[in-house]
Amino acid sequence: MFKFLQRHFLTGLLAITPLAITSWILWRFYAIISATMQPWLARVPALSEAYPDFFLTLIGVVVFVLVITLVGLFTRNLIGMAFFRLVERFFKRIPVVKSLFSAVQQIAAVFLQDQRKAFQKVVVFPYPREGLYSLGFVTSDEEDADLLTIFLPTAPNPTSGYMLLVPREEARTVAIPVEDAIKLIVSGGSIMTAAQAIEIQNGIRQRASGPARDGES
Repeated sequence: MFKFLQRHFLTGLLAITPLAITSWILWRFYAIISATMQPWLARVPALSEAYPDFFLTLIGVVVFVLVITLVGLFTRNLIGMAFFRLVERFFKRIPVVKSLFSAVQQIAAVFLQDQRKAFQKVVVFPYPREGLYSLGFVTSDEEDADLLTIFLPTAPNPTSGYMLLVPREEARTVAIPVEDAIKLIVSGGSIMTAAQAIEIQNGIRQRASGPARDGES
């Protein structure tokens, strides 16, 4: 009974936490934009007299999004890249600020990039020794290469890990979505379902049965 409650409680917690955090961030984002832009827009008589405060806030949000988009366009040219590199160097020279800046930079790089492109598929392979198996994500799979580039995340923090070059015949694809595999790693495997366990076992058995056939990894 306790294991049943523990497993389903963790599953519910993992489902609710991202929604709660995302909702809180969006609400704080809305509150900050409203407090910053509304006084400026209220100075325009045509807007402040004809439209309610909520509409003024929406205009502020649109303006803020446009500004961030323009900053993104600026950073894609040579001048913008050089400017932001100078800013990064400045922050990284400050003793306390550099640690915070680097941590935020790494977290943003992990969560803002498209994981569907970064992680191609989930595989199981022997690591750290024969007889023990780990789940990893294929990040590069060249057809003519004998090695797969696999990212092996650490639990419970999947943003850190190891880049491994694994022989193709040592890895087997597991029919588990990347998002579900990340949840497994974050939970330390405590929310693994029976279907997921079977998929992983099938991958291990395929690997033990012999070399991969053509087109199989």
